[in-house]
Amino acid sequence: MTSPDFFSSVYNCPVDFLCSVESLELGESLIGTAPRADVWFMLEYAGRWENKAFADSNIPAEVKEKVNAQIKTIPEARWMLIKQPQANSSSVRFFAALPKADPPTLYKFQLNGYGELLDMDLTALAAQDAQFDAARATEPMFLVCTNGLRDQCCALQGAPVAQALSAQFGETVWESTHHGGHRFAANFLHLPHGLSYGRLRAENAAGVVQSALEGCITLDHLRGRSIYDEPIQAGEILLRQELGLDAVDALSLAESQGLPDSRWRAKFAENGRVHNVVVQQEESATQVHLSCGDEKTAPLVNFRLLEHSTA
Repeated sequence: MTSPDFFSSVYNCPVDFLCSVESLELGESLIGTAPRADVWFMLEYAGRWENKAFADSNIPAEVKEKVNAQIKTIPEARWMLIKQPQANSSSVRFFAALPKADPPTLYKFQLNGYGELLDMDLTALAAQDAQFDAARATEPMFLVCTNGLRDQCCALQGAPVAQALSAQFGETVWESTHHGGHRFAANFLHLPHGLSYGRLRAENAAGVVQSALEGCITLDHLRGRSIYDEPIQAGEILLRQELGLDAVDALSLAESQGLPDSRWRAKFAENGRVHNVVVQQEESATQVHLSCGDEKTAPLVNFRLLEHSTA
């Protein structure tokens, strides 16, 4: 892990509390903590990332305005900036990942400048309009949040992971701005599947990427799948743990339903079988800080698999 003294010298910010250390020491579960998103947009930007990275970037104001207006019309859409410190290109790369598509789909564009976004219909792109078929990508993307000015844990934990993965896996690995859950740093996204991982370290991250390239999920660090609400994320993970299933596409959600008393029912299809599960959400009296620079806290949440039957 990058030392706190190094972080302080680079970001001019004292390190006296780390939310990721507190979360780990309290034994907070990763299960069911993935950020919620059906569409992920990623724009290359090599400049300095401030706390509000996109808003405070040097990208032209009219581009920001157009993008923000379009994002508001797309349900469950997320926008991030990405970069590769080793990149040396005059063009700008732009990606859209659709984890809810069947199959999950990634689009890649080479832009001559940010102004080209003014002519791009993001709503049509999110809907998989045929005009974008030529931009479909075959390689996955792996994103590590390193936005230290949003939360110091993302730099302290994320930067070493990004460096280690880039050295081994090259251009499939990107640094990204915030995508949710500072206290679970280093945070990692596997796109286009929308799989969110937490607490990666330089010594174990390569195994997660290698498994992903082989079509498998590393359950130990999985936070959830972004296309599901938190209880359903938990249901998938808990079911996978019980069945020993690690193939990315082994399960698909057939339906889900909220029940009384913080319970949820979900049906997952697997090779002609249907698994019926009931998940219980439990909150502890113990509080955890959501971020290093924020006094806001929340109770520790845990999910349990109450029932499992197969039809």
